[in-house]
Amino acid sequence: MIYQGAVFFVIKGDEISSKGDIPSFTISFTESSDSSNDSRVVNDETREVITYTPSQAMFSTNNGMGLLQINVTYGETSGEIGDPCDTVSVDLIPNNVPADWNNNNNILTGTSDDCSGISLQLMVFPGYNGQPTQQMGMDSTHWQSLWTDQSYGNGDFELGIEVNVNQPPGQFAPTIQDNDEQVFVTWKSVFFAVAVE
Repeated sequence: MIYQGAVFFVIKGDEISSKGDIPSFTISFTESSDSSNDSRVVNDETREVITYTPSQAMFSTNNGMGLLQINVTYGETSGEIGDPCDTVSVDLIPNNVPADWNNNNNILTGTSDDCSGISLQLMVFPGYNGQPTQQMGMDSTHWQSLWTDQSYGNGDFELGIEVNVNQPPGQFAPTIQDNDEQVFVTWKSVFFAVAVE
């Protein structure tokens, strides 16, 4: 009994007392991004749709796709003196690509009538914000698998673009017909690799 008591309280004391401890894990992310440029000439009062597919190579070298950023730019290209900027409206179309389409941080639509850029954002991986987080319980394999999923963002995103031409003010007839606008689109997909410690 003396031996058993010594084993329980002295030799194995630390090990036994730690049985009830809950492990804590720090989950951090390393981001990398891939960009793609596109352009489209859109006629007055018409709608064009541009499609973007994220790089498959980025999926294979990361744990997941965190978010998608879109920057849309244009300028008044008619050459008409006094011709104001046209109105450009864009919207990222919710479709069957797996993503966090209802996230409050999403910016899925935008409009410009002064030639300023339009920025959109879609949070793709549910719960992802790029910030480290602390979690309790389970094991590192569990948390690694929780942040590993190549299905989110894997597909064809669709951006709708509409143009409404604004004619020069005044009564005089324009010398150049303004009936379209060239719109430039930059797609940026942000991926992440996860580390669990």
